[in-house]
Amino acid sequence: MRLAKGKKSGSLLMNMTPMIDVVFLLLIFFMTVSQVSQINRLRLELPKQSGTLDQGQAAMTINVGEDGQIFVGGDATSMAGLVEAVFEQLAAANNDPQRLAVVIRADRRSASRTVNQVVVALSKLGIQRVRVAVEAP
Repeated sequence: MRLAKGKKSGSLLMNMTPMIDVVFLLLIFFMTVSQVSQINRLRLELPKQSGTLDQGQAAMTINVGEDGQIFVGGDATSMAGLVEAVFEQLAAANNDPQRLAVVIRADRRSASRTVNQVVVALSKLGIQRVRVAVEAP
């Protein structure tokens, strides 16, 4: 029995197309995530106070601008729009107010009336996990 002695190729060919696809998908994912986190971080001058906790993950971030304008998800809204957005978040949390954590970021130059109205509206909806963001001095 005679075995054929053929040329053995020393290099393996690798298809790079799937790797390039994965790299582009990861790039798009991280760009999208960074944009979403920037939406919740409007440029506000927060009150300077010592806080007890670093800001962790919150299901909902409500921003109150210097002029009293309310922003949810980067979009300006009214109090009725805020209540509607909270209802949507409650539906995502299986209508359990205990599972919904809300962070209120208010500009320190704004009137406290708007912040009080937001807190009262959240209280009427049964949401108790509400924190106010501050900046450490």
